[in-house]
Amino acid sequence: MAWWIKKQNLSEEQRQYIQSIKNNLNHVHWVRGAAGTGKTTVLAALTQELKLEYPNASFCYLTYTHALKDLAISAFKEENVEGVHFLTHTKFLKNNWRCDFVFLDEVQDISAEDLNTIKKLSTHLIIAGDCAQSIYEQSATETEIISTVNPFQHVLMIIHRLTEFLAKIAFSILPNNHLLSGKPGNTLANTTARLIQFENQNQEFIWTAKEALSRARPDKPSCILLSHHKDISSLIQVIVQHFCSKNADELFAYQTGKSDRYDYRQVNAYLRDNNINIRYLGNDFGNFNEMPSKPMVYLMTYHSSKGLDFEQVFIPQLLCTRQISQNPYPIRILLS
Repeated sequence: MAWWIKKQNLSEEQRQYIQSIKNNLNHVHWVRGAAGTGKTTVLAALTQELKLEYPNASFCYLTYTHALKDLAISAFKEENVEGVHFLTHTKFLKNNWRCDFVFLDEVQDISAEDLNTIKKLSTHLIIAGDCAQSIYEQSATETEIISTVNPFQHVLMIIHRLTEFLAKIAFSILPNNHLLSGKPGNTLANTTARLIQFENQNQEFIWTAKEALSRARPDKPSCILLSHHKDISSLIQVIVQHFCSKNADELFAYQTGKSDRYDYRQVNAYLRDNNINIRYLGNDFGNFNEMPSKPMVYLMTYHSSKGLDFEQVFIPQLLCTRQISQNPYPIRILLS
């Protein structure tokens, strides 16, 4: 997965912002930009550089999802950078840690109150995020973020992973949405998209699972995205029935207090034991440990997939353009 960009491959724009932040560490900084501009890349690269320059300082890198946390840990290990604590922002708040350097990703998805607490717990705070990608009503607005931490703002303009082809698709569906601000910067990728209709959901799910498996490669996983956990459960039912001729309800318990979702640890263990390279990833379930050696397919909700980058992405249950307009998550997936 092309999540981590090595230092030598950073753009001039990204390098300039990293240096600008390093030149004024006594102020809060906000790395901004549309989906796919490399906000997380800048945040992670800055964390690594500062840890090497301040080896005795305490560092906390706060992610929105456990999946992103695991990827960040792997990237830092690859760069031989040690001594950085990786955790979700909720875990950080629960621990009530004081920390010299705090790097907060997806700032648009936390409340102003939580952001203020994080600021008080940090000596140096650098945040990253785009308010156009906020997914919770209680999240801090742009105005609240600015009033809470008074940051210097660094706006990335080039969408590095967005091709002209995908940009045309996104703009044709949401021509007035500022999620699409920024310039497509990927001129090398040969990106294609297919829209396929099916007679029923069962047929769609079977085709999606088989096609995702056939296109996956070691270190280049496929991803199937659905909007809700009940849809993930429906897909799991079809997968287990098709590949194993079993009834998922007889195999898996539901999570405590969650009638819409299976125990994903049981699901993942069953699929692994039956040599089906499909796993649920998200909510602290699943990991990327098998990805380097196996052609994996990951089942995820739109929310859990934020910030991740997959070679092949499948989005079942897109019923009509109107539905996409009401729910821009599929467009965010295109851009990220």
